[in-house]
Amino acid sequence: MLLLSLGACHPFGKAPESRAQDFIEALVTAPADAQKLRAIANVAPERKPEDLIDDLSARVALDFLRAKQAQGITLKFDRVANRQMDVKRHVVTILVDYPQPGKKTNGQIRFQVTVEQDKQGDWHITHVSGGN
Repeated sequence: MLLLSLGACHPFGKAPESRAQDFIEALVTAPADAQKLRAIANVAPERKPEDLIDDLSARVALDFLRAKQAQGITLKFDRVANRQMDVKRHVVTILVDYPQPGKKTNGQIRFQVTVEQDKQGDWHITHVSGGN
């Protein structure tokens, strides 16, 4: 029972890599669910999860992937790299793979998600960039 209670505190995985992948996937598949995005990113209620997106190319890439999903195209989300900047800061690369009709290879978009650990040991998403 105690384990179930503890698991409910961090429904999207405590590891920075899991949190980064879950956040990108939710940004694409459920952008209007601010509560879910806030919970994954672990940001204060007054902050907007979209404010964590640093650059225009990442915003355009998210819109592109949302359009692909709306067309019924299956997207695949994978963690492909985790660069540990220091003990409390990771930059996780998330690759989103999508089929391209009429082409032999799939299209790919990469995002870099910065995840930082606070003094209490909780992970927070602080930046999203990329989209290339």
